[in-house]
Amino acid sequence: MNALLGVLLGAMVQQVPPATKPAAQPQTPPAAESRVSNVQFDTNGWPIVADTPSPAKPAAPAGEAARPAGQRAGSEGAAAPTPLAEPTPVDAQSQRSMPALASGMELGSPLLEVFQFVRSPGAFKALAGQQIWWRITIYGAQGEVIGVRELTHTADCTFAERDRLEYEGHRIYGRSGASVFAERQGMPWPTDAEAAGHELGLFGLHLRMPWCFGDPMSYVVVSRGAFDRSNERLQRIVLERRLQSTLEVVGPEIDPRPRDRFELLYEPTTGTPREFVHRFASSGQTRRVVLEDWREVEGVRMPHRRIYVDETLRQTTMLEMLRIERAPVTDRDFRLH
Repeated sequence: MNALLGVLLGAMVQQVPPATKPAAQPQTPPAAESRVSNVQFDTNGWPIVADTPSPAKPAAPAGEAARPAGQRAGSEGAAAPTPLAEPTPVDAQSQRSMPALASGMELGSPLLEVFQFVRSPGAFKALAGQQIWWRITIYGAQGEVIGVRELTHTADCTFAERDRLEYEGHRIYGRSGASVFAERQGMPWPTDAEAAGHELGLFGLHLRMPWCFGDPMSYVVVSRGAFDRSNERLQRIVLERRLQSTLEVVGPEIDPRPRDRFELLYEPTTGTPREFVHRFASSGQTRRVVLEDWREVEGVRMPHRRIYVDETLRQTTMLEMLRIERAPVTDRDFRLH
């Protein structure tokens, strides 16, 4: 993956260029890398952030001071994060006797409580073409800002996979369904295609979450339950992305393949999502995001600040939605010209 995700997620995927491998894995830096003071930079000019937990107390991002200390990202009063819930192995007979949880918009689905707050998946699809300006801020071990970048994201909210990312330096990634392209300086750049797919998937998920989970053909609820956090109790929904091959299979899989797995933690009284956890099958690494600054966009509520935290609750990266506006789009906008 390119330099953006390398610092954004601390090597979310393993099959990407060296700039995105976690700093916790020892390796000899390429000759093109340089250092300024004690900060190391990759070949694209991005600071390399160590993924090792730091006991230092993080600086709270803008807008955090007004939150209770126990609810602040990285605060001392918060409980330690819990890893993604794993399904308990069961035999075929037990699996057939277990009642399936309702998913998507089905009656009894726990997602319905969340959709009452953020509005329905149909309301999100009605947003149609949108252009989003993202700012990515990377923090060091002491909470200091060591990098800031911005990018423009064009999306067709009517579809699950229509996204276009434009970076500084005339680098463009786009996807329309399974078709992914990458270009630099107006020329096709096929060697970036794999990294482009991962970045498009990440930003597409951030924009469409939690509404994308309303499609039961793509996502399934595997468990639900209460989750105690400091002085409050939240509700937790655990979801998995369905594999296309499993839609035609009856009964348990003989050799189950890894799947993308997600968690959504929300307030039971209001349905407000508070945290989002994702683990992509391609990397197997869990990343936790605190959702804040909810605002309405054409009647749909979206978090305009998303803070990645590590296992010590230290903030590592913040995604801010600076602006979002309706924009006319066609299928051509998401394909290589």
